[in-house]
Amino acid sequence: MIDCLSAGYRFLGWRLELIVIPIVLDLLLWLGPRLSVAPLFADLARLYSDMGTVDGVTPELGQMVQQFSTGIDTMGANSNLLGGLLSGSLLHVPSLPLVPTASPAAWTITVSSAGAALLWWIGLSLIGLLIGVIYLTLLARRLPIGSMAGAPSTRTVAAVLRHWLQVIGLVISVALGLLLLYLPVSVVVGVLMLANPALGSAAAAMAGGLALVVFFYLYFVTAALIMDNIPLMVAVVRSFRLVQENFWATLGFIVLSNLIGLGFALLLLQMANLGAWGILAAIIINAYIGTGLSLALLVFYRSRVIKGEPQIA
Repeated sequence: MIDCLSAGYRFLGWRLELIVIPIVLDLLLWLGPRLSVAPLFADLARLYSDMGTVDGVTPELGQMVQQFSTGIDTMGANSNLLGGLLSGSLLHVPSLPLVPTASPAAWTITVSSAGAALLWWIGLSLIGLLIGVIYLTLLARRLPIGSMAGAPSTRTVAAVLRHWLQVIGLVISVALGLLLLYLPVSVVVGVLMLANPALGSAAAAMAGGLALVVFFYLYFVTAALIMDNIPLMVAVVRSFRLVQENFWATLGFIVLSNLIGLGFALLLLQMANLGAWGILAAIIINAYIGTGLSLALLVFYRSRVIKGEPQIA
C-alpha cells in the first residue's frame, strides 16, 4: 500500500496538467454561478414543520420534527446543482469539501420546479461522469502500465466515449439493482419498526451496510474499464474477484487513502479561512494530493491484477 502511494506521487511529479481538471471544478463551484433549489427544500421543510403541529404529536416529537425541518431548510439554502459535476466517489476526481459555494459577487439561479431541477441534475451528472472519465483516462495515459499507457489522441477520444457510456450503464444498473433490493427491504423494515423499534433500527442499519458492501466490491470497476479497456461485465467480475482475493489489502488502501485525503482537507480548510488567496492555495494543494491518491489507486489496481494474472486470465 505504501509503495503504491509512493508510486502515485512519483508518477505525478511535475505533471501539473493532471491537476487542472479538479482545480477548474473547484474554482467553478467557488466563483461560478449557483444553481439553487432552495424553494423546493423550503416547501419540504414547511411540510415537515406542519406535521409537527398536528394534534396528538408530543412536544418532544414536535421539537425533533422542527429541528429536522430547519436542517432541510439549511440544506436548501446551501444547495448547488453544479455539485453534480463532481464524481469523486466513482471516478476519484478530488474536490476540496466545504469550499464556499459561491463568491459574494457570484449570481444565483433559482430552480423552483422539481422537474427542471431533475433535468438539471441529470444533465450535470452526465457531464460530471464525462469529466471524470477524461480525468482518469489522462492519469492512465501517464502510467507505464495498462492498455492506455501512452495511447495516441485518436484512440484516447474513442476510448473516453466508450468508457463514458460504460460508466453510465454501471450507474444505471447499480441504481436499479439497489432500488429493486430496497423496495421489499424497506417494507420489511417498516413492519419491524412498528412491531419492535429496536429490531427495526437494527434491520435498517444492516440494509445500509449492504449497500456499502456492494460499493466496496465494485471499487475497482472504473479503474478496470479505463486502464484495461475491458467490457463492463468483465470489469465488474474482475473487481469482485480482486477484492475477494485482496480483501484486507483493499480495505487498508481505502482506509489509508481516505485518511490522507480527509486529514489534508481539514488542514486545507483552515488555510481557506484566511481569505481568497488561502482558498486558491488550498484548492491547488488539494488537487495535487487527490490526484496523487488517484494515481496510487490505479497503480494498486494494476499491481493486484499482475499478482493474480493466472487466475484472472
